[in-house]
Amino acid sequence: MEGGSLTVGATIRVPDDGYRFGEGPLTLRVTEVLSVGPFEGRVWAEVRGHEVTPDGTLRSRARFAFVRLDRVRVVPPAVAAPAGAVVVAASAEPVAGVEASAEPLGAVAAAGSARAAGTASR
Repeated sequence: MEGGSLTVGATIRVPDDGYRFGEGPLTLRVTEVLSVGPFEGRVWAEVRGHEVTPDGTLRSRARFAFVRLDRVRVVPPAVAAPAGAVVVAASAEPVAGVEASAEPLGAVAAAGSARAAGTASR
């Protein structure tokens, strides 16, 4: 991971192959970083937040995602945005600065999949 950090309040973009569970790219405003650690040979984080729609608005329902940190990009804030909207820019920077625990996240992934299955809406 290069540049930026995965923090509460950040808006992140993750390609389809860089997160579980859902389909298509995910743009998420992070409200909580629940855990970070190794899983299947990569560093992953379980996060909760609100999806950002293509028009820049936030979905009201929170969702969970299990994201591969080497695939996460922090989306820079837009220069000008309508009042109350979160607008995402076309380019994004990789994230860095998240420390991984040595504890495997297999149990977290299994628990996260159950939660994500109930909260993922597309």
